[in-house]
Amino acid sequence: MRQSSSALRPLLAARDVVRHQTTAINDEKDPAKRNTKKKEGKVVRNYASAHTQVAPEPPVQVVVPTTMDTTPNPEAQKYQSVDGSYATSHVAYALSDAAFIYPITPSSAMGEFADVWMAQGRKNAFEQVVDVREMQSEAGAAGALHGALAAGALATTFTASQGLLLMIPNMYKIAGELLPSVIHVSAREVAGQALCIFGGHSDVMAVRQTGWAMLSSHTVQQAHDMALIAHIATLKSNVPFVHFFDGFRTSHEVNKIKLMPAAEMKKLIPPGSVERHWSRALNPTHPTLRGTSQGSDIFFQCAERTNIFYDGLAEIVQETMDEAAPHLGRHYKIFEYAGDADAEDVVVIMGSGSTTTCEAVDHLRAQGRKVGALMVHLYRPWSADLFEKALPKSVKRIAVMDRCREVTAMGEPLYLDVLASVGPVRPDVKIIGGKYGLGSKEFTPEQALAIYDYLADPGSKHRFTVGINDDVNMTSIPYWDQARVDTVPEGTRQCIFWGLGSDGTVGANRSAVKIIGDNSDLMVQAYFAFDAFKSGGVTSSHLRFGPQPITAQYLITNADYIACHFQEYVRRFTLLDQIKDGGTFVLNTRWSADELEKYLPARIRRQLAEKKVKFYIVDARKICDEFGLGKRINMLMQAIFFKLSGVLPLEQADRLLKDSIQEEYGKKGAKVVEMNQAVVEAVNSGTDIPTQIEIPASWANASDDAPKTKTGDEFVDVIMRPMMDFQGDKLPVSVFTPGGVFPVGTTKYGKRAIAAFIPQWLDDKCTQCNYCSYVCPHAAIRPFVLTDQEAVGAPEAFVTRKAKGDYQGMQYRIQVAPEDCTGCSVCVETCPDDALVMTDAVAEVPHQKPNWDFAMSLPSRGHMTDRNTVKGSQFQQPLLEFSGACEGCGETPYIKLITQLFGERMIIANATGCSSIWGGTASQTPYTKNDKGHGPAWGNSLFEDNAEFGFGLAVANAQRRAKLVDIVQEALDSQVGSESLRKMLSQWMKDKNTGDKCARYMDDMLAALEEQQKDSPLLENIYAMKSVLPNISQWIVGGDGWANDIGFGGLDHVLASGQNVNVFVLDTEMYSNTGGQASKSSNMASVAKYALGGKKSNKKPIGEMAMLYGNVYVATVSHANMAQCVKALVEAESYDGPSIVVGYAPCIEHGMRTGMARMVQESEVAVDSGYWPLYRFDPRLEAQGKNPFQLDSKRIKASLMDFLKSQNRYVNLQKTNPKGADLLRGTLQDHVTSRFNKYKRMQDAHKLAAAAGPSGNQVTILFGSETGNSESLAKELGTDFERRDYAVNVQALDDIDPAEIADMGFVVICISTCGQGAFPRNSQLFWQDISRDKPEGWLKNLKYAVFGLGDSTYYFYCHTAKLIDARLAELGAQRVSPIGFGDDGDEDAFHTGFGQWIPGVWSQLGTKTPEETLFEPSISVEHTPDEHPGKFHWAASQPVASMTGAVRITPETHSRNFITIKWKTDMPYQVGDSLGIYPENDREVVEDFLKGYGLNASDVVTITNNGTRELPQCISLSDLFTTVLDILGKPNHRFYSTLAHFALDKAEKERLVGLGQQSEEYSKMLAETAHYVDILNMFPSARPPLQYLIEMVPNIKPRYYSITSAPIDTPGEVHSLVLIDTWLTLSGKHRTGLTCTMLEKLEKDQVVDGCIHPTAMEFHDHEKPLVMCAMGSGLAPFVAMLRERTKIKQQGKKVGACALYFGNRYKASEFLMEEELMSYVNDGLLTLRTAFSRDDPKKKVYVQDLVAGDAEMMHDYLVKQGGAVYCCGARSFIKPVQEALKAGFVKAGGMDEAAAEDQIVQMFTTGRYNIEAW
Repeated sequence: MRQSSSALRPLLAARDVVRHQTTAINDEKDPAKRNTKKKEGKVVRNYASAHTQVAPEPPVQVVVPTTMDTTPNPEAQKYQSVDGSYATSHVAYALSDAAFIYPITPSSAMGEFADVWMAQGRKNAFEQVVDVREMQSEAGAAGALHGALAAGALATTFTASQGLLLMIPNMYKIAGELLPSVIHVSAREVAGQALCIFGGHSDVMAVRQTGWAMLSSHTVQQAHDMALIAHIATLKSNVPFVHFFDGFRTSHEVNKIKLMPAAEMKKLIPPGSVERHWSRALNPTHPTLRGTSQGSDIFFQCAERTNIFYDGLAEIVQETMDEAAPHLGRHYKIFEYAGDADAEDVVVIMGSGSTTTCEAVDHLRAQGRKVGALMVHLYRPWSADLFEKALPKSVKRIAVMDRCREVTAMGEPLYLDVLASVGPVRPDVKIIGGKYGLGSKEFTPEQALAIYDYLADPGSKHRFTVGINDDVNMTSIPYWDQARVDTVPEGTRQCIFWGLGSDGTVGANRSAVKIIGDNSDLMVQAYFAFDAFKSGGVTSSHLRFGPQPITAQYLITNADYIACHFQEYVRRFTLLDQIKDGGTFVLNTRWSADELEKYLPARIRRQLAEKKVKFYIVDARKICDEFGLGKRINMLMQAIFFKLSGVLPLEQADRLLKDSIQEEYGKKGAKVVEMNQAVVEAVNSGTDIPTQIEIPASWANASDDAPKTKTGDEFVDVIMRPMMDFQGDKLPVSVFTPGGVFPVGTTKYGKRAIAAFIPQWLDDKCTQCNYCSYVCPHAAIRPFVLTDQEAVGAPEAFVTRKAKGDYQGMQYRIQVAPEDCTGCSVCVETCPDDALVMTDAVAEVPHQKPNWDFAMSLPSRGHMTDRNTVKGSQFQQPLLEFSGACEGCGETPYIKLITQLFGERMIIANATGCSSIWGGTASQTPYTKNDKGHGPAWGNSLFEDNAEFGFGLAVANAQRRAKLVDIVQEALDSQVGSESLRKMLSQWMKDKNTGDKCARYMDDMLAALEEQQKDSPLLENIYAMKSVLPNISQWIVGGDGWANDIGFGGLDHVLASGQNVNVFVLDTEMYSNTGGQASKSSNMASVAKYALGGKKSNKKPIGEMAMLYGNVYVATVSHANMAQCVKALVEAESYDGPSIVVGYAPCIEHGMRTGMARMVQESEVAVDSGYWPLYRFDPRLEAQGKNPFQLDSKRIKASLMDFLKSQNRYVNLQKTNPKGADLLRGTLQDHVTSRFNKYKRMQDAHKLAAAAGPSGNQVTILFGSETGNSESLAKELGTDFERRDYAVNVQALDDIDPAEIADMGFVVICISTCGQGAFPRNSQLFWQDISRDKPEGWLKNLKYAVFGLGDSTYYFYCHTAKLIDARLAELGAQRVSPIGFGDDGDEDAFHTGFGQWIPGVWSQLGTKTPEETLFEPSISVEHTPDEHPGKFHWAASQPVASMTGAVRITPETHSRNFITIKWKTDMPYQVGDSLGIYPENDREVVEDFLKGYGLNASDVVTITNNGTRELPQCISLSDLFTTVLDILGKPNHRFYSTLAHFALDKAEKERLVGLGQQSEEYSKMLAETAHYVDILNMFPSARPPLQYLIEMVPNIKPRYYSITSAPIDTPGEVHSLVLIDTWLTLSGKHRTGLTCTMLEKLEKDQVVDGCIHPTAMEFHDHEKPLVMCAMGSGLAPFVAMLRERTKIKQQGKKVGACALYFGNRYKASEFLMEEELMSYVNDGLLTLRTAFSRDDPKKKVYVQDLVAGDAEMMHDYLVKQGGAVYCCGARSFIKPVQEALKAGFVKAGGMDEAAAEDQIVQMFTTGRYNIEAW
């Protein structure tokens, strides 16, 4: 029992006296017994206990002291400008002990107010702070409400729509147990064919059978008053009440009303009613049993026993209204009539439409019509007697208006009640029912007038509709055909403000209403309309001010003042249709006064002139930028409103506005206050803001602009565009598809153009990482690749650069969608290369729009790359684009990424929330489809049942596919269809559940099925079920509120089911969609609505809970680690079972102090501080003997407190409650640390048993890797150490705490160098830390070894490794072995240097030689003689045909053979690229080898490949070893080690083991260039089985040859210059390279497999000088460049000077392409220098010598003119040329050595020094 206040002690005493009285008042209706007197005081009427002989509870008769002051004091009420939610919550809070809340639009605000007041310590009428508790769902709130009532508390809740429906079971219980309570409902539509958050009565009508009384409010004032009446009446009657009013129209309308203080409300509490409620509470001091199980013998009787409580309930409510009247100063009736006393036509209505109907009545009565309106307040219990008495006797016709549908009944609910009440007693009265206002559809005076006209029509029919055009059911009545009426009170000023969501317009208007309402005698009203977009959408604020109360509950149609805060709206909306003649129009625009004639639409100009509007313009953004306010133009526009409207005297308005700024923005700091006050001062102190425009008379005759160009999409043109233009109210019923189905891919037609600034791409800085596309919330910036031929047709501004990686030979561009971009800047802030800058949208959109249109015309080329990577995923078409999400939204990038990975085969079950609003708003659908018409299928059921909904989808599709599998198997068994079709069906049976493998042949299979289905019923059935042939990917998406709270039970069940579904939780850590209420995902110390005092509990560990099942894939992801996110999503989707991925989603509600533009950086800090740890739990690993838990956040790297200080949701608590904030933050810090340590233990658990390894030795291997080479090498090295009995820990450098390195004992570091000497991303923090000052000898106990990976031709070769090696030594660490270098240019790439370095490490460590273990093969091989394999081609290759064959250009007698080849190909390429040729092994050699190996060359095998390597599925052994396996390549040492396992001969085995350990013989083998065939023939006892042999021999790789042609010169051709590479081994064997062998014999028209490979030879600015240094065939790219420049010069364009330094051996035989080169010299294009080193053995001249001799020219070309230098050829001349240039800069430029060195470095870092060497 709650603690009572002193004010209630007399009542408590009275309760104690009467608690055990047993005398009953047998006849409640006996006035004598009801009103008897006693000496002690007055015996109060006891409405409940007087007739409650329900054993064992005794009837209660309470004696109340007469000293209580109950004198009405209506003057105690104060005017305040509030909305309906505030008005209601004000009363509910005052008269409740507890409130149980859960957010649901539009009722959330009521709970928010109660939570705020609790946090502020506000006391209720009983002098207590109300206990406000957020529950996990509305059902939970109802259950808690029931419990609180049962315990004797006065409790309440607030809800709407399906939230109310979830309470129904408890509502039956509460009513059945006669527990007094009030549920306050902002009535809203219940989701049917669609979700609708707007007003309607379908929810309250769905509970009319529960036994709760139902009381309706029609205005904001009534919301306050009826709430009070409901709370009093429920205490009188013991019957619970639903108090309801229209959602949004009343709940969110701001009005100036009178609010009653809590002390005055207490006067109305029936004496003894609270005590009586306490006495019936469940309590051990007077125990009872409640909620029993009853049988058929007594249930009926017990149910009927409560009827007496309802019999006089209507009278009790009316009595309460009467009693409240003197306190309120307002008198209500349960049925209120307004109109003519002799009315013949009466409209019966309930809700906000009542006031509009009354306005229509007044209008018609002024015309002499006898009409009236009967408004219903008390709907349940329905009093037929009182209703009939309220009707005029004269009534002939009644129209009953319902705000709901009940299509299965004879009529809607209110109509049926009226019919039952009036029909029997007035049979001559015509009664018809109508519907209006569903989904907050506007109900205007004109519609109300139309109802009266229709009612008077003899032909009027039942079940009509008003406000829509129903051209299907023909129920809609005619519109009011007379002039628009203005029924608001005289003197009312009406204003409309059009704003852009998040520009502050709505907030400013709320402030304006408060300022005017609270500081003048004017009455005020405000209502705000929004479109479907979360932020950046359209807002319209409708404000009214006047001397009389304002009850016009509809949008303004006759405005005195209209302000348009966003320029684009004048083109989209009919803004001035609503303005009065002589009204004021203010336009925020970038257009100058002179430009208005050009840009202002004709309709607007015409209306300005015709209506004689006072027209003003202002460039608000420009002014606000000057004051530092940016896009927050609200205060400027508000100041203009006060200045122009004259609602308040300007001096008063100026003072009040500045005061409101201090109040509103004071918590954001003095600077924010000063900026806003300064802009107000600028407006009010001058005359230039705004600028008044004199309207030319010619504007009255302005010709209409051309109509919008139709898209050709009927849905877009007929439905979507009118809806976007706010004309959706006019759409007829017939245009919509029954069942609520809408098409996808429509947002691309939206073109909202809301960004003030958009990103511009700087091509020269871009490294093509695609991060910008990855993080873009709206898919408004994307990478595109195109061929040179396509580039020819591109707009001039469509600048591209050479594509890298899989798109070599093509052009690359980052392109923004200028009219779809929201200007959030996330891409700019995320770009690691500063390759994006924000630019003025007005200037940039005209340039970028054609670029975007062109980009969208390009074919999608996502199939050409690996989609399961960060970069590759962004080349896939995003199947989520241009959504209505907020700028910088952290949710959409995740779902966009998922659609890029799996979109064409996915189904989404989406929980109601932010993601269902930005993802599922009718008409504007961001989910789209690919060029095949495939894309995500999206559905939303409810908020609470999303997991179950998705589960049902998955089960259904699994069942359908199971049937399809049976049919396919039967078809295969029956051998129906062609051989090729059977082959595809057979493959489908293998691939059906493995990602998108079957997509590769799906089109061919469907085509074959379509053609052959007529031949077999089985094939016909398969084709009929073709929609489930793809491997459908089922996703269940929702927010943290759904997953952790209301939907958790269902989600838990689905995860436990084992069903293959994928769950993605968008974790904003709050209910973002309903305004930012706390959820169980909210973290401790965070401030959110419903947790304004700071959340006291830790975040719910939903991932950990899911892991407990053991068979659920679980991951946490973040934008901070894109690669980990992609990996987790791919793993989750591939897992055959349930998966759940939880993504940290920064949200605008977090109040990020750096802004949403830096949401990626905020995510990084969240991860680095341990706030959001990243991990993956993959049950598949456990089956492999591995730890299923993988902690991807290896350590805490950043300060948690710094992170918390960056977000207002944590900062605000520090301001309001510093001590409490510190305590909670400290607890959160402890929790974060403890959680990380727990995860660390989980990560390391499987290693504990190994301790320090059998040898007791430990090693930590650290890597810094950008492309993965260093990481792979580190892991390989880790395996080698483990085999030597070391305990091994392999981590990225940034994943360790550098402070711990001193205690690690022994570390090995493998690190690459990026770009121009930069550290890889996962090593930068480590380097920053150890670069700081450290104590002397800090690392004296550490042993270390460093190995660097790089390319020795680059200036910064292994730079990072050198820095780390030197720094560790400087800090006292002991170097175990000298630093090692792996050169990418070596024969075996970095493995060569590693192989030379690692033996020294083993030697220094004295480790044992490990035993080799045999790997498990990832393939299996089956002999399939009946299969008929096709020709194998590499996936990355295309056929190229030799036009010439090999043409030798050196003399036949010369030892070296240079050849040229012309190829015919459509492959795109750029000057500087190389042509890759896939060679084939000599077939004779292959067949000899196979024969010797014991294999039949003609055998056909089928390979089942479980790895990632590219292998044919079905192939003959001859083709396999000729075209796929590189058996004539050179083995590395690991091949020997593996081969040793199969050697049966002991001596051979020993030799192989030695070779595997890189013995001296291994070096000889490398020198001899022995290939795999040689080795296998050399060791005949070693015969690996075929599946092992295939795994041991790598694939043939393409060999690359520089291209001499230019696409602009010889389109469709590629020319090659090749040196046929031959050599003698040490033993005298003659060798020729594999590809060279093939090319030397190449014949005309021979076709080979080829590809294009980009190189460092990327030529940019053709106007700059170019220095080219070439050795041998390195001449090729420079010939290509010269050919290109020649063509450009022929086009009349400027080209820069060119200097070529060409070196070879002999001029007579090796002056390659001499004639062509001399032609360029003669044309003045080229300065040519040649160096033939062997012509004069006494004086050898090399390229570097010639470069040194041209010091002046080099300095001029490269330093003064900023030209570029390119070197191509043998690695040996790269460094000497570099030294020659440096010496030249010193000599000719007067530089010192350091400056010359800096110049070289600067050329490298800016891309002006490029090298291609071999």
